[in-house]
Amino acid sequence: MPEARICEMAPRDGLQSLNKEKLIPADQKVALVNALTDAGLDFVEVGSFVSKRAVPQMADTIDVAANITKPDICDLAALVPNAKYYEEFKSSSLNMAAIFVSASEAYSQFNLRMSIEESMTAASAVAESAKRDGFTLRAHLSAVFQDIDGSDSDLKIATDLTRRLIDLGCDHVALADTKGTTHPLRVRQVIAHLAAAVPLDKLAVHFHDSFGMGVANALMAYECGVRVFDASVGGIGGTPFKDLAKGPGGGGNVVTEELVYMFHQMGVETGIDFDKLMVAAKLVRDIAQFTGDLAPPSKMLR
Repeated sequence: MPEARICEMAPRDGLQSLNKEKLIPADQKVALVNALTDAGLDFVEVGSFVSKRAVPQMADTIDVAANITKPDICDLAALVPNAKYYEEFKSSSLNMAAIFVSASEAYSQFNLRMSIEESMTAASAVAESAKRDGFTLRAHLSAVFQDIDGSDSDLKIATDLTRRLIDLGCDHVALADTKGTTHPLRVRQVIAHLAAAVPLDKLAVHFHDSFGMGVANALMAYECGVRVFDASVGGIGGTPFKDLAKGPGGGGNVVTEELVYMFHQMGVETGIDFDKLMVAAKLVRDIAQFTGDLAPPSKMLR
């Protein structure tokens, strides 16, 4: 097992954010996923089963899943928001379902148009079916560090939801800095609070990089004992708040290649071949050029 496990988000969280007027061909998505697994990533979120009208870049997830290379030991996941889309996930060749809940009532209404409890009911239905059918499970828990108004999140709510998601059978609960505005001291505070209530090895972190703090926050999480880190090659994706996407960090996800570089410089094993990872990063750059989007924010691609 690597000392730090990287969970790759670019094929889902990243590509879904790109220009919906220029749909990315499935073969480009397949090439990206295959480059990532060839680099040694043992977790890739391949796509999502959601409304094709609302998220058109994810409309061909089932075709992408059918054509990617599937290493023997690799979590190949898709976001499955509710039971309506579960059967589509089940018919794919992916092996992990990712469910989604928010620790912020405001963000839950903004993003899902439902309350926290309504979203937990939807997530629970997916989890029950996935475990029954032999799939593994993970959860994304948004707005854990700060609420969408910039205030500190309610840790009582975050702790309760984390515990409930673990009880549903999630291998990990990814704690998300949805706005990308948190900082290392808040990361330490939140992880310490949660680790007193749930097993630390069930926690992952998902940092956005609106103000260039993503890698610093990941380092603090590592120092606190977290060993599972979501990241996006090239840094694409990230905060859904467009004003923050114009910030100094570009609003993207924490950059996979920057995170891996940091860990390798520290002597922390990730199991990832950096040179092969940069092949995937360049594919992301090519995709962004194809869709007419800004160049990915990764410093490694400059």
